[in-house]
Amino acid sequence: MTVIPNHVSATAPLSATALRFEIIKRLAPGFRHRMLGRMQPIALLSHLLSKKIQAGQTEPEFLLNRLQEMKASLNAATAATLDLFSWLNPDNESVQALNEVVEECLDLLKMDIYTSNVFFHNLIDSQSLVKVSKVRQVFVACVLTYIDTTEKTAKVTLSTKQVAEDLVIEMTLQPTEGEATTVNCEGVFVDWEAIQLICEDAQFLKEQQRVVISNLA
Repeated sequence: MTVIPNHVSATAPLSATALRFEIIKRLAPGFRHRMLGRMQPIALLSHLLSKKIQAGQTEPEFLLNRLQEMKASLNAATAATLDLFSWLNPDNESVQALNEVVEECLDLLKMDIYTSNVFFHNLIDSQSLVKVSKVRQVFVACVLTYIDTTEKTAKVTLSTKQVAEDLVIEMTLQPTEGEATTVNCEGVFVDWEAIQLICEDAQFLKEQQRVVISNLA
């Protein structure tokens, strides 16, 4: 039986839209941390320039260097903003290297991973191009489900494997020694069966302690 996410109405049928909304909510701390990280250098440079100008220290070379640094920070903040909107309004044709997409997802999930029973060991280094929105949705859903349903401490090894002409992601769970913490107090994110709702044309297989995600190009 499908487990309804905590914030989704139990009176409404579980839908792909509801699951995508839950993913964005769980990623919110990561988005916030990323945006603050991009904005902080701009604020610091603005404060520094203001102080220098007020003190009459207006050497052209110094001002030019600081303005170039501010421009680079603004470009980074703009890129982070555009990336955030690409999660909210996915471009189904956008492609990116698989290792970059996986690293981004894990970075946004740092807080969930840090407070969970699960340690992720990422061995994915493939630069093969994949559909960004397709990998993001399914991969994050699998990670969150692992986190919320694993009661014992465990290590999840992430790797890739070539199957015929298809490059697949493998997630293998291995129990480890250690004291487990309480499973997510807000309830299980979703069950494995429900992830099929957001697979689009990707293929997803859960078998015992192993998950395989394929057809990502």
